[in-house]
Amino acid sequence: KRVLFCATGALLSAMSSQQGETIPAICHLVEISGSMA
Repeated sequence: KRVLFCATGALLSAMSSQQGETIPAICHLVEISGSMA
């Protein structure tokens, strides 16, 4: 058995979106695994 959790987000700024800049994004991944006895 294996479960993956992915939490995503973006660093938004009103100024950077008006200037046409890229939007930095981030993702954290947590893996939980184990065996069934």
